[in-house]
Amino acid sequence: MSTKPVNTQRKPRNKVTYTPSPLPLEGVVRLPSVLAVLGISKTSFLDGIKSGKYPAGKLLSPRCRVFPVSQIRDLLADLEKGAAE
Repeated sequence: MSTKPVNTQRKPRNKVTYTPSPLPLEGVVRLPSVLAVLGISKTSFLDGIKSGKYPAGKLLSPRCRVFPVSQIRDLLADLEKGAAE
């Protein structure tokens, strides 16, 4: 019966995370910033994209989606107008 040696030392994981930032005046933002501004969960936002309630944004790569700030500001204005009615 042979046993494999256990590797107790692992390489450090270089995980890149994105921290949400406030909306700039123009340009594009990533999903965490949109979620922070809207105050909803990722699942709710993605369901809203499927239903057409929220803008779909644009894929930069298979795992990176960006949203134009102008669309997010328009969405916020529509949500505030809907809440005021």
